Amino acid sequence: MKKKPIIIIAFAALLIASCLKDYTGHGGDKIELTQDNYLYEGDLYRIYLDQEIAKLDVTIAALNDIIDNNQADQTTLEDLKTAEQAKENLVSEIATLISLEQVGLRIPRPRPPCPQPVSCDYSLFEYLLAPNTVEKMEILILNANGKTIGGGVIDDLSPLSGTGGMIQFSKLKFDSYKEPITISVKVFGVNGKDINYIVE
Repeated sequence: MKKKPIIIIAFAALLIASCLKDYTGHGGDKIELTQDNYLYEGDLYRIYLDQEIAKLDVTIAALNDIIDNNQADQTTLEDLKTAEQAKENLVSEIATLISLEQVGLRIPRPRPPCPQPVSCDYSLFEYLLAPNTVEKMEILILNANGKTIGGGVIDDLSPLSGTGGMIQFSKLKFDSYKEPITISVKVFGVNGKDINYIVE
């Protein structure tokens, strides 16, 4: 008869530990994603790449105008070649990004124009998703003056169920900010490829 109370106590301790893990960490990979409660790092990186391509398009157009007006010199031609190559590299980088749809994840996409930080409300945000090539990340939320007002290092990524190990997640809560914000991202890749970028 003494064994029964010991088993009950052990079970209760296990249950409490499991609940605490769910509150402070992951405690499993069963999460419910909605239109408002997650942010995918791949989407942020795509926005950054699109912004950089748009800047290069302006530069390329200006250089072509100079060439069309017969005002170009050797430096102009070299600058055009460099800009076109940089754009090609960024377009190639976009092609390597894993989309959530590719891994069969059927979740509501964030409402446009999210996840662009200037116009998004992160008050319901709970989860950060990232591809399996990410070892850890640092996400900093900056206000209009460049002061850090949120975020931090995320190094407890876990595989997300239903993605074949292609997507990871971590619990991360952002406060809701009324002012425009900038998101600074540092990605530390499992293959040693680190990426730093800013989404405005």
